[in-house]
Amino acid sequence: MQIPENLKFDYLLSLDKHLETEGKDNKEKTLKRIFETTKKIADLGFGENDIHAIVKDEELYLKYEQWRKDNDL
Repeated sequence: MQIPENLKFDYLLSLDKHLETEGKDNKEKTLKRIFETTKKIADLGFGENDIHAIVKDEELYLKYEQWRKDNDL
């Protein structure tokens, strides 16, 4: 079983939004989103290595970039 692609994209989007955000309150909101998405992945039975693999997957990141453009995010 693999982490669903839409959940991977949500995780990457959460990370990107956190990096793009300014201001302490906004950073706290985006960090909360990262934790929520990480919990969803963990609840499916995936661990730390699986989550780290998301950000290391270059092919996935290219698909994510296209998904983000297609969805105007």
